[in-house]
Amino acid sequence: MEEQGYIEIRVTNRDNTLSPKDVDINEVKDFISDIETFLYPNRKEKRNRPHISYDIEEGSAKHKFFLPITAVILFNGLISEIKNRSNLDFLDYKRQSIIDKFQKRALREGYKIEFNNSLLNSPSLTIDESTSYVMIAPTYFESEFYIYGEIYQEGGKNPNLHISTNKYGNITVSATKEQIINGEKKTYKPYGIKVRGKKNLDDGTLTDLVLLQFVQYKPIFNKSLLDKVIDKASVNLSKITNVDTWLNDIKAEGI
Repeated sequence: MEEQGYIEIRVTNRDNTLSPKDVDINEVKDFISDIETFLYPNRKEKRNRPHISYDIEEGSAKHKFFLPITAVILFNGLISEIKNRSNLDFLDYKRQSIIDKFQKRALREGYKIEFNNSLLNSPSLTIDESTSYVMIAPTYFESEFYIYGEIYQEGGKNPNLHISTNKYGNITVSATKEQIINGEKKTYKPYGIKVRGKKNLDDGTLTDLVLLQFVQYKPIFNKSLLDKVIDKASVNLSKITNVDTWLNDIKAEGI
């Protein structure tokens, strides 16, 4: 069994009166969710993460997470780098947003938040009303998208396809020669395509698109088929306890 360690988030208020019984369950839930996301930002990492246990202790309010030492090392490295750089620029968007939440919580509640772990004897990072760890607003995000329209050109020396859409206008998508020549000829036919690329947060334009797969586009509504799909999905959908979190984790747009 891998060596275990812990991560500790110690929260103190302005008059040092905070204790575990003062912490609302919603705040506990947020701390647990935030630490999990900071360590394992994407859906695949969360699905494969190791066992993590939690406790809240006296000493103001100490939120402790017990987990494998490799995760503690990762956490300590990231938190220490934030302290050394005094900014969040090097972090991915999700990790920036978590630290930004801690900063906003410190300002709103007058908290002093100390990040400790089993590797060190002193806090590796402190966030309070005097610090300013603010996330850098991204100009775009990377994701997967479903696009529907008419393919009007394929091929080229650097293989790509051009598709005319109502939502995005005419766009170009990089592809491989095999993707283009396999199957029936798709030019001048309505098609759906699943792509990976970037979406501009200001104007919604798509760039750097790469073809993942073609999707048969059948715009005729089939209620019988829809009912069957809903029945099939209902078993797993009923297991979703936090719909908002589940929706935020979905990586494809345009379905």
